[in-house]
Amino acid sequence: MVPQLLALLRSRPRARTRPRALVSPSWPAIENLEERTLLSSATLAILNGNFTGTYSGKITVNNNGTKTTSTVASTAFTMAINNGAITFTTPVGNGTGTVDINRNIVGTVQAPYQSTTVPVSVAGLVTNLTAVQTTAKGTWSFSVDLGGGVTATGHGSWSASAPQTLSNFDGNYLGSYQGSVTVDNHGTITTNPVNPSSFTAVISNGAIAVTFPSSSGLTGSATIDVTGHVNGTTTYVENGVTITVTSTGHASRSLAGVNASGSWHIKATQIATGVSFSGKGTWTMQSVLVLDGSYTGTATGNVTVDNNGTITIYPIPGSILSNNTVNVTIASGIVTVSVPGIPATGTGTIDNNGNIAGTVTYLDNGVTITINFSAQGTPTANGNVINGTWNFSADLGGGVTESGSGTWTAS
Repeated sequence: MVPQLLALLRSRPRARTRPRALVSPSWPAIENLEERTLLSSATLAILNGNFTGTYSGKITVNNNGTKTTSTVASTAFTMAINNGAITFTTPVGNGTGTVDINRNIVGTVQAPYQSTTVPVSVAGLVTNLTAVQTTAKGTWSFSVDLGGGVTATGHGSWSASAPQTLSNFDGNYLGSYQGSVTVDNHGTITTNPVNPSSFTAVISNGAIAVTFPSSSGLTGSATIDVTGHVNGTTTYVENGVTITVTSTGHASRSLAGVNASGSWHIKATQIATGVSFSGKGTWTMQSVLVLDGSYTGTATGNVTVDNNGTITIYPIPGSILSNNTVNVTIASGIVTVSVPGIPATGTGTIDNNGNIAGTVTYLDNGVTITINFSAQGTPTANGNVINGTWNFSADLGGGVTESGSGTWTAS
């Protein structure tokens, strides 16, 4: 029995930016972009990779009271992560799992054994992100009743790593640039500052789409390679002449997300007879998680009514609120919420860490009731999810008060 179980887990060797530079035409102050709905961390794409690793451990078989423990030698396996979804490939069977924005890994490998399948639980953590590789480690375990008075348990550890991939940079970015521009007007040199100005960018498969405030007149594009090197070109029109801004830089990953920085340069360009224009400066960019979108979910909890000392507790959903649907829209830092079953509507805000707070209101016998809500938005392998709480307390007059609290979720 033990040799067969060891075969289940035995070693069988197998083949195994940031957008660019940017200059403010005619140097007018470019308005700052309004704060967007952002998390300080990157998207799940930062964890993408094709991992190779090994696992080892021990298996204990209890055969009608006789226990035998054997070692699982170091065994090669592979693991692929794609936007939070994980596939495991091992000599004993394959499986699936997920990794969340906090880099926690959970999954199950299904290992066929005789006439049954042994589910092997996998847990772990992505431990580091560098310009060279992504590393992860964790544990595995199982417990199975094989019948006839025979049970088996197993546990051990695993580790794996993957080289950096181009998709690790995919996602949304917020950045800024600054510097100076110089005009040589028949030998008279004038230098003007380019004040710190904001831009946004989206990276997808190596292509960088950059968006500047419309008043800037700037347009351009950039690319990033698998090593994180950024190259870009931006243009705008000055005195009827097209000015070209070139930029270079480098992006790097860490457990905090992706950060990039670099420089931009305008080669001396003639914009009129005897007049030339040049410039230089720097830029920075950080990955952010944009949660903008529409969500639908439900609220649950209890409402307590105190009617002159007579207390009644109403569950939600229930007779007091049968339609417990919650609709949420997030756009540019503003959260709009409606609970059509009440009906109640309101707004809130979301900060750069995905923390949501706000209120919805409704009328009850002429009294305005305010419900406070808070929540956390989180990306998952199946899309963004919002989980939160709600509460209220109100005096309706005539010795009647209401209060309530509960939770809500939307995706």
